[in-house]
Amino acid sequence: PGLSRRRRLLIEDLEARIALMPLLQAESDRRTLRILRQNLDEEAKIMKDVPGWKVGESLFHTDRWVPPTLDELYYLRPTSEVENEKFGLQYYV
Repeated sequence: PGLSRRRRLLIEDLEARIALMPLLQAESDRRTLRILRQNLDEEAKIMKDVPGWKVGESLFHTDRWVPPTLDELYYLRPTSEVENEKFGLQYYV
């Protein structure tokens, strides 16, 4: 008397997902930070001649981390890259 085979496999699958989530989140965070750094570099180039402009100055009145939206992340990227990020594999369905 124990758990059925199917239930054991479901539990194993859930445990594998739980174990992988920190890794997947870390990779996502690294990608986001890389894109934000590239955006700041591009903003510095574009706005270099504007007096008083502070590169990377937050639009939010908080010190708390506010995750960027896809539009904020990809505003300097080609439209195809934005659409690929938003819709991804839906193009193939």
